[in-house]
Amino acid sequence: MRRSGLTTRFLPFLLMVFLLWPAMSAAQNLFHSGSSPAPSSRDEPLEVAIGIHIDQIVEVNQKSENYRAVATIRAEWRDPALAFDEAEFGSDVRIFKPEAFTEHALSLPTIAPAFVIQNQQSNRWIHQSVVAVWSDGRVRYLEKSSLTLQAPHFNFRKYPFDKQRFYFEIVSVYPSDMVTYTVLEDDSGLGSLLGEEEWILEKPRMQLSKATGLSGMESDMVALAFEGRRHVMYYVIRIFLPMVVLIVVSWTLFFLDEYRKRIEIAGANLLVFVAFNWAVSDDLPKLGYLTFLDFILQWMFVVTGAIIAFNVILRRMKVAGREALAVKLDNYAVKWIYPLAYVAIVGFAVGNYLVIH
Repeated sequence: MRRSGLTTRFLPFLLMVFLLWPAMSAAQNLFHSGSSPAPSSRDEPLEVAIGIHIDQIVEVNQKSENYRAVATIRAEWRDPALAFDEAEFGSDVRIFKPEAFTEHALSLPTIAPAFVIQNQQSNRWIHQSVVAVWSDGRVRYLEKSSLTLQAPHFNFRKYPFDKQRFYFEIVSVYPSDMVTYTVLEDDSGLGSLLGEEEWILEKPRMQLSKATGLSGMESDMVALAFEGRRHVMYYVIRIFLPMVVLIVVSWTLFFLDEYRKRIEIAGANLLVFVAFNWAVSDDLPKLGYLTFLDFILQWMFVVTGAIIAFNVILRRMKVAGREALAVKLDNYAVKWIYPLAYVAIVGFAVGNYLVIH
């Protein structure tokens, strides 16, 4: 009676798995079979330990908000239904390809605990995979693969001083009352030579949670989470240092008495800031908010444009015979307010973008 009730309970889920199984297996290349596994009659759900180790980061594409990685996935569980007679088989362990293991598990019948990678954005190219089954029912699945993973938690507000979060999320095909997850801490983390030069990737940690699975029911999810921060020295040398030099040189040239020269220099600086803006925007997606660097660049446009307009006014005043007033305004507005305005802009940006948020 209990077994009949269990089968009735999971009948819609089993029908969905039967219809989707070929497509899921083709995408994941994991436990491929044309049939669906029968529900286990065990009193407790099958406990599967998952380990995720990222060996290489091929690319971090911040415009598309994803990253490409080469990873090793390991899974371990114990299922008495898979136990066999060591003397009869002639060995303590049996080695299967994933497809053959699925067929073997279905023939018993028992569960082959398939999974999907929740934030996968491309085909997963599996370099090698194998299933080892011991005579006491212990099972270990090993896989090395490469794929593109979504990184939807990117936030560039503090760019280029931002820290980003990366995830590698695995969700069970089965609901939580059939399969549960634990963590293989020793088999999880980041490799020592990731091959990624732009980012410093650190603080890997495994996280357990729940997610809506393919069945529409609550399924277990395990994720490898880690953080990334940029090599700030690159931006200091390539962007901030040239910007500071331009601002200082522009300010010293404003001590010239010839207003026409000032206008020409300010106009040239405006073009340089446009080039900076294009260079920065080319690295980022089309955001609906300003980043720290955007804020500073936009105010550089405003200040430089105001300087051009102000020097035009001073030139007109000089031509109109009001040179004394023009010199007085020049001393206060351009020679001293100009650098103080930039200090105020940078101070506000640091406080509002880097400190408060």
